[in-house]
Formats: sequence, C-alpha cells, structure tokens
Amino acid sequence: MVTVFQISPANKLVIEGKATIRKRVAEVDEHYRVEFANKPGVTCQRFVDSWGQDDPEKYVQDFNRRAAR
Repeated sequence: MVTVFQISPANKLVIEGKATIRKRVAEVDEHYRVEFANKPGVTCQRFVDSWGQDDPEKYVQDFNRRAAR
C-alpha cells in the first residue's frame, strides 16, 4: 500500500489516497497503474513519489512550504 499525492487546483500538494501498485508505466519515472483502496477493481495512472512514503503528512507540509517561497 502506498500514499498517492496529487497537485490540487490551488497548486498545493495533497494526499489523494492509499493505493496498491498494479503495474509500472515503463516510459515514465515513478508512474504506476494503481488501484485505490476505496475503488477496488478500478485502476488509474498516478505518480508515486517515493520520498513521501515514510511520513506523508510531513512531506505534504514541507513540499507546500517550499513551493510557497
């Protein structure tokens, strides 16, 4: 299970949800086909940032703080 991040319409990083990686998208770094826990059976392509997996909330805060500069 991984945390999937997304850039919001307000250009802030947000947590989209928890998902299971189903397949790597070969031509793009850190892009995967994932299946979200709340949408079983539905896969979609998402960027999975390996840096934010240990502490997703802190990662989002740090990212948004750096982006605001």
